[in-house]
Amino acid sequence: MQSDFLLCEFAKETLSNLVKERFGSEFPDINSKYQIKYLYRYLSDFNAQTILLEPDYVDRDFLEDYSRYYVKCFNQYGDRCARLHFFSKEINHPEFQSYLREYNEEEHEQLQKAYLGFIVVKPLPKTFIGKSCLRLYESFVGSDNKKALNHRYKVNLFGLNLHVDTVAFQEQDKVVSACATTSIWTALQALDKNDLRTVPSSSEITLSAINHVADSHNSFPNNGLTNKQILRSLDIQKLRNHKFNIDTSKAESDNFFNIVKSYLNSDLPIILGVDVYWEEEQAQLVSEGRGHAVTVLGYKERNGNNYLYIHDDRIGPFARVRIVNDPNQIASITNSKAESPIEWGLILEEKDDNGNWQDADQVLIPDSLIVPNYRKIRIPSEYISNTCNSLIDEYFFYYKEQKEDCPEVTHEIELVSSADYKSSLIQQPEVANKEAILCKPLAKYIWCAKFKSGSLHLFDILFDSTEIPQGDAVAGISIYDQDGFDVISRPLKNILEHQSLHEDYSGKDFLVPLIRSFKEEKDNYFAYLDKQFGKPRAPIRINREEISGGELHNQAGLSYYGKQEKCLADDFAELLNTSDEEFRIWVISIDGALLLGKEVERRGHPTLTGFKSARIGGELHYRDDKWVINSKSGRYSSGYDNGNELLANARNKFLEIYSRLNPENIEIDEYHPK
Repeated sequence: MQSDFLLCEFAKETLSNLVKERFGSEFPDINSKYQIKYLYRYLSDFNAQTILLEPDYVDRDFLEDYSRYYVKCFNQYGDRCARLHFFSKEINHPEFQSYLREYNEEEHEQLQKAYLGFIVVKPLPKTFIGKSCLRLYESFVGSDNKKALNHRYKVNLFGLNLHVDTVAFQEQDKVVSACATTSIWTALQALDKNDLRTVPSSSEITLSAINHVADSHNSFPNNGLTNKQILRSLDIQKLRNHKFNIDTSKAESDNFFNIVKSYLNSDLPIILGVDVYWEEEQAQLVSEGRGHAVTVLGYKERNGNNYLYIHDDRIGPFARVRIVNDPNQIASITNSKAESPIEWGLILEEKDDNGNWQDADQVLIPDSLIVPNYRKIRIPSEYISNTCNSLIDEYFFYYKEQKEDCPEVTHEIELVSSADYKSSLIQQPEVANKEAILCKPLAKYIWCAKFKSGSLHLFDILFDSTEIPQGDAVAGISIYDQDGFDVISRPLKNILEHQSLHEDYSGKDFLVPLIRSFKEEKDNYFAYLDKQFGKPRAPIRINREEISGGELHNQAGLSYYGKQEKCLADDFAELLNTSDEEFRIWVISIDGALLLGKEVERRGHPTLTGFKSARIGGELHYRDDKWVINSKSGRYSSGYDNGNELLANARNKFLEIYSRLNPENIEIDEYHPK
């Protein structure tokens, strides 16, 4: 009878013993596995101290794969897995039993701090590493030049609620999944930010990719997926894809890195197709030079070098590769076996058991890049990057022609939800046009290009990610530094003033729509009304007296749009011989009409407008042989910062309507709060 759990000190040898304890002595020695060597070194960086074996674990992913293929094998492999948990503190058997018998919140917090994650061990020969969630390096947290996708995985270990922030990894089993299937599975894991357990198993992914092509009845064993099948699988998951072909025969590594960086900054994983070469023959799971797929989940910029962090099922999670632009160094590894010249590639960097970096002996040559993302996102980052690069090119060219110095300008691109962008923007006090951007309707997802000069944030250009390529995707510009924005936008405004703009629909950018966005909007009638009488406001409240039997009371007041050959006394003669307590009410309608009427039994300004939005309003009095207007309409006039200015404009409106009214006979009663 097997134990409920087993505990051992962390070492490569104990890994093998714990697995053998669960699956029998015939289980292959795992110490020689390339992935186990990597995982041991990875966990050693976290000072792992203890391994706990959970011997009987039901893994959803393997259960799906088992039901589709392994259940029909003559040799019964079993449907139950084991799970290895890792901790950065020493834990013995009695101590762990005490955690289970007597729950202590402080001890539980210490256990969580020491928790490094888990590895699922499948009951299969050789390819037994299942879903593995290991802690992400802390250096990725809060870094400006380093990022890795991750989200929280919840773990229940015998009732102990633990968690680990990472993206799950697994190796291909060569039967229901190959490297491409595993890379798709990893990408979907990265997209499942809420850990909803909706990611399909490897067998489901493979079937979705190949069951729509000829001869798909031979689904398993599977030797790999083509790019077309990868795209089909993503389509089944209701994801849109952005696909790029990579040409390593040209010096385009910076462009490649910028594309990768823009999507990773947008929290989108990348499926990268590569050819693999190495100096010496090793126990790899892919033939030399043959197509392979990995998932890019992170990047780092340091000392002029660019690095990517990949989940490679041949190696392990968050393996580091460096972008190398030295053809000679690459040729020394490929031994010139590549079919075409290679200008740049990705060199794998690994540590030895002592934590020291080893000499590189593997190079990955990219050939394609596929980004799975949300269905509504139609515009790839390439269009945004091209637009920003064109803007910066025009900027430098203009000031070079003017023989003026100009500061260096950089940009970064990311895809964000408009809700998240506005939530961040509202906390920025220095944005000149913040209210306009916050109130502007935006698509659910927008591309945001942040422009900076050194550490100074200049402005953001927002692009509608749902637009069509030949459309106008420029959705707005958030101005953080007005002077910097004016300097950079001046070249584009110069083009607008002195050149004819002809759109090239074959181009992959939005430079022309961006230039046109600088064209000053012509004032229209409603913009004029907003400036003169304030932007429309809904009535703050409706009085009880204004409703009867479920109906709103409207009064048939006076409504004037233009000049009348009369004076106020013609309409309100009764006010000439009454006390100052008597008055009439007025309001400027949404379309600029002057509405006048009575307030009877608390039935006020909304009864003039039909309870619709309107502009400034107030009272009309006759006092000391003069007409006096004020802005005492609590339901329309409150909240205007320039209320007295709007009131003065309303006086002019009265003079415009009542053309026979002597200007000296009408005054305003300004409101000055204490």
